[in-house]
Amino acid sequence: MAPRLARASRQRQILLGLIEDCRRLVQQMVALRELVKGSVYELKTRCGKPSCHCASHEGPLHSATVLSWSQDGRTRLRSIGPEDRPRVRRLAGDYRRFRQARAGLVKIHGQVLLAVDRLEKALRLPPPPPKKKSTSKRRRS
Repeated sequence: MAPRLARASRQRQILLGLIEDCRRLVQQMVALRELVKGSVYELKTRCGKPSCHCASHEGPLHSATVLSWSQDGRTRLRSIGPEDRPRVRRLAGDYRRFRQARAGLVKIHGQVLLAVDRLEKALRLPPPPPKKKSTSKRRRS
């Protein structure tokens, strides 16, 4: 097989693989039904009351499960009750997976464009040579 045709065949294989990767990521994204932006974690703080057990440096801190997210350039926090923790953790994890799949699609998109450009280069033929001029001169009337 000519090197040019072998390169074109290889780029076709790469494109088909990238399209399959893209399909897999899109399927992961559309399977998700609800998302919550942010991260769920335990926040340990001192309440600030001078008579509280947390006021001493050796005392235990207050603990709360919170959802943290960015909105309008600011970090927001929302306390999550014990009954909502599993659901909010799952939804925040789904959001993270959605964003990771999106980032994967962006990366694949760049690779697809590169493979398409390489395929075009492998398939493109040079322009035809110029036609030979006839040696006889045409008469003018």
